[in-house]
Amino acid sequence: MLAVLGALFANGIITLLKFVAALVTGSAGMMAESLHSFADTTNQVFLLLGLRFYKRPASEKHPFGYGKERFFWSFIAAIFIFGVGATYAIYEGVVKLSHPHPPENLKWAYWVLAISFVLEAGSIALAIYQEVKEAHHEGLTFFAYLRESKDPTAKTVIFEDSAALLGIVIAGVGVYLTDHHTGPGDGAYWDGLASILIGLVLAVVAFVLARSSRGLLLGEAANPKNVSAIKQAIESHPNVVKVVELLTMHLAPKQILINAHVNLRDDLVTGDIVQTIEEVEDLIKRAEPKVEMVFLETARQSQSSELDVVPEHIG
Repeated sequence: MLAVLGALFANGIITLLKFVAALVTGSAGMMAESLHSFADTTNQVFLLLGLRFYKRPASEKHPFGYGKERFFWSFIAAIFIFGVGATYAIYEGVVKLSHPHPPENLKWAYWVLAISFVLEAGSIALAIYQEVKEAHHEGLTFFAYLRESKDPTAKTVIFEDSAALLGIVIAGVGVYLTDHHTGPGDGAYWDGLASILIGLVLAVVAFVLARSSRGLLLGEAANPKNVSAIKQAIESHPNVVKVVELLTMHLAPKQILINAHVNLRDDLVTGDIVQTIEEVEDLIKRAEPKVEMVFLETARQSQSSELDVVPEHIG
């Protein structure tokens, strides 16, 4: 939440500054950056909606809760980055290359880009700080956590801010080359090219974020480390012979649903089976606190065979 609010505050200010600079200078690169920051600002609102709605309790219509709201709004943010930021930036660059005219009053652009860089750096530093804390809590390195985490909110902020910093550098280089009248069109060529490059950066970021959110919306399994911990917890119970099948799915970044087919000892009576199920569920939740819902299907060892296993479903 803190990272999203920090990014919203920073991007809101940056958007206003860049729009003013774009109007004063007539720079295509600055206009692309303005739309880039506007898309980022709007996306923070989408992420806040996800953080607000996913906490709603389960209902008759949605018995598994609303945890996937986080994934949905992150997917919408990715589409918005592409639809507003990338598309317009590329269009603005193509128009500038077709009708080149050098921007003016470039001191405005330099100042706004410098201020924007500082604000974006502060925003991404806050997001990285939060992710490092989460990584240490999970016993992972920062990059391992960023790769394995199912939290699309933090990833979106970090990716957006990284793209924003790169976009500022690209716009700055374009403004500098234009200011020094380098190349054709009295330097206007570089301004248009910078806008197109910014659009391509946004398109790549949008694709990566959309791909990640799509996997989670479709029902992505827990990571192998979590699956292994859950399986070991189940098989650690003395009445469990083996786990025949284990299915997992993320309902939210820190909410996992599991469905397990478990073989139990043949000599257990009904009371023992009921107690074993309760104890196994407790072991699972102690081994992996993210487990929110547990569905156990049990069978005596003599009633199950290797043919019951569906290998492609395990995990």
